[in-house]
Formats: sequence, C-alpha cells, structure tokens
Amino acid sequence: MNTYYRMVIELMKESLTSVNRVNSDESLRVLTEIEKAITTAKITGQPLDELYQLKADVELVRTLNE
Repeated sequence: MNTYYRMVIELMKESLTSVNRVNSDESLRVLTEIEKAITTAKITGQPLDELYQLKADVELVRTLNE
C-alpha cells in the first residue's frame, strides 16, 4: 500500500512544483496501477476503501490539470 501512496504523493508534488501541471502519461500510469490493485484486492477479498480513495485523488489531480 505504501507504494501507491508514494506514487500519488509524487504526482501531487509534481503538480505543485511544475506550474500546477502534472504529466498526464505518469498520472495515467499511476491510475492504471491503482486500478490493478483494486482488481487484485477484490479477487483476494482485501479492503478496498484506501485504494478507492487513492484512485479518487489521482482522478482529482488529473481533472485539475485539464
């Protein structure tokens, strides 16, 4: 789970430090990784709440940069 938190934090840092823009390719990559983790968690019966929140955070960052 720490890996996903770090990816989201790095996206937010990039957004703040690069004139409020985030690399759309990188944000899509992070979003894809989190979605894969959600699928895995569903299959294995693990908690989903934190992953859904991280996904929402990435989606928010992506929409702010449109």
